[in-house]
Amino acid sequence: MSFEAAGIVLPVWLPLLWGVLVGLVFSTVGAAGGILASVGLISVMGIQDPNLVKPMAQALTLATPLIAVPGYYRQGRVVFSLAVILGAGGILGALVGSTLSATYLTDIDVFKSVFGVLTLTIALQVLARVFGYKRKPGSRSERAAAAFEGLVHDGGAARTIGVRHRLHSLRRIRFVFAGVQFEYAPWTPFLAGAGIAVLSSALGVGGGFLLVPFMVLLLGLPMFLVAGTAALAIAVSSVTSIGNYIRLGVELDVPLLLLLLAGTVAGAWVGPRLSRHLRERWLEGILGLVLLLIGIRYLGGF
Repeated sequence: MSFEAAGIVLPVWLPLLWGVLVGLVFSTVGAAGGILASVGLISVMGIQDPNLVKPMAQALTLATPLIAVPGYYRQGRVVFSLAVILGAGGILGALVGSTLSATYLTDIDVFKSVFGVLTLTIALQVLARVFGYKRKPGSRSERAAAAFEGLVHDGGAARTIGVRHRLHSLRRIRFVFAGVQFEYAPWTPFLAGAGIAVLSSALGVGGGFLLVPFMVLLLGLPMFLVAGTAALAIAVSSVTSIGNYIRLGVELDVPLLLLLLAGTVAGAWVGPRLSRHLRERWLEGILGLVLLLIGIRYLGGF
């Protein structure tokens, strides 16, 4: 099949299959969906225009939350207050990042190098946590993850110990998950959301590869809360970024995008149902390995 706007010819099954992979990975770990989408568009499908890759990849990260977030919500695994604040900062960051990128980051080789460095950096951070950093025994994240894993193992309903907010103020937001209390200052995720959206919209990815380490390493949340929360926050910044790229004159390849979206929706439906049966360390390890391979690939490692 010929895709005129992208200037490529592909079998129909290829974008469908790649979309399934994108939706499955992103909805399972809350990150790497946009990165995988960009890798597929550039290296698997052969698109050579970075300004086409960016909004096309972000459209896939936008589709995933629409399918995955309701599933996480029914399981009580979305911190809505955090997602809204991250998304609010993301609107500002997405406008800045997409405008700068559409003007200055237009060479495919430069795009690949920047993409590879950033991805590899995040991969090393995540893998260092999985294999090197040891959480203190009895930490809030560890206790919540163990309680959730135990409930699922025993066949209990996840929503019975899901997120319950206890305090909202300009200085502090507090909630309980799996019987463990968590809290954060609202300005921290707002600034983080803005900064992450600048980078993610400039590279045409969702931002989960930065949001996940932020929520896990800095806010101390268990991975069981991260995927759904990150997906919802990413939806806000992705809409802003895609709209701005179109305003700046980028023409999307609609037939190719529809095939990718069909696969992504299927993968995103499976993700929440799969992730509740995986160990927290497994989710972090999957994320780190995927990012590591992508970073090495784009820096010419193989």
